[in-house]
Amino acid sequence: MVTVLQSCERDTLTALNTDPNSYYTTVPSSLITYAEKQLSDYVNTPSVNINNFRLTMQYWQETTYSDESQYNFTTRNVSDQVFLNLYVRTLKNLDQARKLIMVYQPTPAEQGTWPVTMKNQLAIVDMLQVYTYQLSVDTFGNVPYSQSLDDVAFPLPAYDDGKAIYGSLITRLQADITNLDTTGSSFASGEKYYNGDVTKWKKFGNSLLLKLGIAIADSDDGLAKATVQTAITGGVFTSGVDDCTLAYLAASPNYSQIYANLVASNRNDFVAGKTIVDYMNSKSDPRRSEYFRQNLHYDLGKTTAVAGSTITFTLPAVLPAVTFKVGDDVFNNRTTLKVGTITSFTATTVTLSGYAVDTAKVGDLLGFSFYYDGGIIGEKSSFTGYSNPGNFAYVATTPGILLNYTEVAFYLAEAQARWNIGGDTAANLYAKAITASFVQWGKTTAAATAYITANPYDAANWKKSIGTEAWVAMYNQPLTSWNFYRRLDYPVLLPAVGAVSEANNKVPVRLLYPVTEQSTNPTNYQAAGTAIGGNFLYTKIFWDKF
Repeated sequence: MVTVLQSCERDTLTALNTDPNSYYTTVPSSLITYAEKQLSDYVNTPSVNINNFRLTMQYWQETTYSDESQYNFTTRNVSDQVFLNLYVRTLKNLDQARKLIMVYQPTPAEQGTWPVTMKNQLAIVDMLQVYTYQLSVDTFGNVPYSQSLDDVAFPLPAYDDGKAIYGSLITRLQADITNLDTTGSSFASGEKYYNGDVTKWKKFGNSLLLKLGIAIADSDDGLAKATVQTAITGGVFTSGVDDCTLAYLAASPNYSQIYANLVASNRNDFVAGKTIVDYMNSKSDPRRSEYFRQNLHYDLGKTTAVAGSTITFTLPAVLPAVTFKVGDDVFNNRTTLKVGTITSFTATTVTLSGYAVDTAKVGDLLGFSFYYDGGIIGEKSSFTGYSNPGNFAYVATTPGILLNYTEVAFYLAEAQARWNIGGDTAANLYAKAITASFVQWGKTTAAATAYITANPYDAANWKKSIGTEAWVAMYNQPLTSWNFYRRLDYPVLLPAVGAVSEANNKVPVRLLYPVTEQSTNPTNYQAAGTAIGGNFLYTKIFWDKF
C-alpha cells in the first residue's frame, strides 16, 4: 500500500472536492490504490465514528458506550465522516486518476496497446465510482452527483434525485462492461482488488449491475428486471473465487479496519448482539463458532482439590441450564484455557483426558462446554459477560469485502422469486446462497444441507425466507445487510432500548445529511431534505417502498 497517501483526520467537508493529503499529480495507479483502500476501509470498518451498521443491524452491541447503538449518530458527526470518505477520499481520487489516464502519453513500446489499456483503465475507475455513488444514494437518498466533483464550477453542489442517479449509474455501468476488453490489460500495478485482471472486473461489473437492478425492484419493476436479466446474461459471480475483496496486510497502517478497532486500538468496545445470537441459537446454526468467540462457558464450580487428572469442585449456587457430561470440554475461567475433556464424573468430580498439570488450581472457577449470549441492543453490555466477535475480527489480514458470491447468490434467489429469471428454482438458489455462506465461513456443504433441510425455502413468504437468511449471511457485510432489510422488510427488528427520539421508535432507514452541509451548502441541503420528504432517520429512500 502507498502509505504516503494515507489520509489524516484533519480533512473536512468544507473542502468537499479536494483531498489535501492525496498527490493528484502522481501516477494514476497510486490514486487507485489510495481510493480502493479508503473505500474498503469505510465499507468494512466498525468504527463508531463512521460506520455503525453492525450496530444498526443488531449484529454487535457496545460495551463502553451505548449512543451509536441507540442511533445517536450526530454527536460524532458520523454523516460528515461518510461524506468525507465517499466523496473526498474515494470519488475525488478516482476522478483525478481518470484525468491522469486521459492525458497520459504512452511510451513507444505502449503505443500499440494503449488505446485498449486506456479504455480498460477508465472502465475500472468508473465502475468504482458507480459502486461508491450507489453507497451514497443508499445511505442518504438524494445526494450530490452531477455537480459533485467539479469544485471550480460547482463549489456548492446540488443534490440530484436518487432515482435519476440510479438510472444514470445503470447506464454508466453497462457502458463500462461493454468497454472492457478482456484481450487487453489494464493496470500493471496499484489496482488491489483484482490486480488489474480485466476478466474478473467484467464479472464484477455484471454482479454490480445485478445489485443495482435488484435494489430498485420495488420502485421500477421494468427497469429492475431488464437490468437484472442483462447482468445474469453477461455473467455474474459463480463462486467465492470471484469475490471482490481487499487483501489487508499484517502491518500498520494497512491491516484490517476491524482489527484496527478491536486489537490495535487496545479496546474491547463490542460484543455480539442479542438479536442475531438468539436467532442463530434457535437454529443451532454452525456458523456461530465463526461469527462469535467461544468465550462463555457454563459454570462447573470452584476447584477444591486436584489429584492427577481428577478435579474436585463445589457446585455453583445457581446450577447451569444444562448438566455436564462425558465428552464435554472443561475450561479455566481465570485463564480462559481448556483444561481437558471429561471421561468420567461424579456429582462433584470430573476425570479428564488431555489434562496438563497445573492448568487448574485450587480456587479456580471452572466452566464446561460453551454457549453463545448477546448483549441487549441499546444497553451497555459487559465484554466478559457476553460472546465476543469471532476470531476473524482479531486477525490483521482478514480481507475487506466489497462484493462477494454469497451476496450475489442471494440476489439470484430473489430474482427468481420475483421474475423467474434467476437461472434455477427459487428453492435451489436459496439453498445455493446459504451454502455459499457456509463455505465462506469455513463450514461444510453437508452442514449447509442439514441447515437448509431444517429451514426450507417458503415460496409463500419468499421475502421472509430470503431476507432473514441474507441477514444472517451478511453478518460481516452490514451495509449490504441494511439494504436487504430495507428492501425485503425481514427480519423484523425492534428498535434499540433507549433509541433516540429522532429515530421515531424505528430502526433507521437512512442517515441524516451532514451537519457541515447545513452551514456550508444550506440552500441545496434544505432542498434535498424537502425533496425526499424530510431529513429524518425514518424517511425512506426512493426504492424502499414497503
